[in-house]
Amino acid sequence: MTNTSTQNLLVLHTYGETTDDEKQFLASELATSETLHEEMMELIRAKRLLNKQMKTPSATSIRIIMEHSLKTEHLHEI
Repeated sequence: MTNTSTQNLLVLHTYGETTDDEKQFLASELATSETLHEEMMELIRAKRLLNKQMKTPSATSIRIIMEHSLKTEHLHEI
């Protein structure tokens, strides 16, 4: 089983949020661990699938929210 902190680094790295030191550490770990490499590839595949499934609110939903915001704008000053 992979070290939890290493798994956390994999997630951070998948989203481009690792430091240079963390990248260097991961590179050395990935070079020696086939399991870790597979975990990294699985995270990348999952991220791609999630990005494909990303939804945005409908135009109607946005319109309703904006109308409500305008109607209650005076409440923000309280």
